[in-house]
Amino acid sequence: MFDPDDRCGPHQVPYGDNQRCVCEDGYAWAEGGCVACEDHEVASADGCVCEEGYSRLTEGGPCELPPPGLGAECDEDNPCGEPYPQCEPVDGATGYCTSVGCETSDDCEAGYACDDTVDPTVCRRPPTGLGQPCESDEDCAGTEATYCDLFVTMGCLVQGCTLDPDNCFVGYECCDLSGFGIAEPLCVALAEGGCTT
Repeated sequence: MFDPDDRCGPHQVPYGDNQRCVCEDGYAWAEGGCVACEDHEVASADGCVCEEGYSRLTEGGPCELPPPGLGAECDEDNPCGEPYPQCEPVDGATGYCTSVGCETSDDCEAGYACDDTVDPTVCRRPPTGLGQPCESDEDCAGTEATYCDLFVTMGCLVQGCTLDPDNCFVGYECCDLSGFGIAEPLCVALAEGGCTT
């Protein structure tokens, strides 16, 4: 029965005007209600996601640290070794070790994705901070995903991408959203509809 003094369901709390409910801290929305986030997970608009530095090594698996060597910082003085021999450069930051020669993202580990626009193909690391829950741009500061999306994902997105060539992470599309008052282009997830949303 509906109780006007207790509008929310299990692990939900009133939000704003008390007409809506959101998941309480440590819980995220999933089909059927709010579920508790596990070790090294944080709540987001996309459910429980891995905290910075962790990823799911298998689909649906727990959030774990990447394999030793994958993502390690590298430069001319600190080269990479097998099985991650590629020192992938990052604009304005230290490079990271990864693997090359992938055919699909299934060949990559720890949430990395196969970039087949280069030769040899390379497993690219997701931008740091991407999808991290946020309430303002300050929550995204110090990462590669500096824009806090308060409209759709409630998470940090990469801003300042180039439209041609599109330099967003695999599975994202660079969108000119200046018509919506967003000065610099954003990388928008294709799963969210990309630039058509």
